[in-house]
Amino acid sequence: MADSQHTGLLDTVIEAAKAQGISQGELAARVGIRQETLSRAKKNPGISLRTFLDLVHAAGLQVHLIPDHPVAEQITSGTLFPGSDSSL
Repeated sequence: MADSQHTGLLDTVIEAAKAQGISQGELAARVGIRQETLSRAKKNPGISLRTFLDLVHAAGLQVHLIPDHPVAEQITSGTLFPGSDSSL
């Protein structure tokens, strides 16, 4: 995972926690890490997947994996052939 993607995901988790009134320090404490560790992870991705998933859960979020099949998505959404009229 690219650093910017990691940071974006972690920021999303922290923002979701804040929206529920959970401070960054409290979020870290809920998963058994120091607030400093969480702060450093925002700048330098170094937390384990397990810790990340614990943070996600503590923030009231879920992780969903979805298939990466762009053609199937285009067929389902009707955008495989742009400009075609599917009502014919």
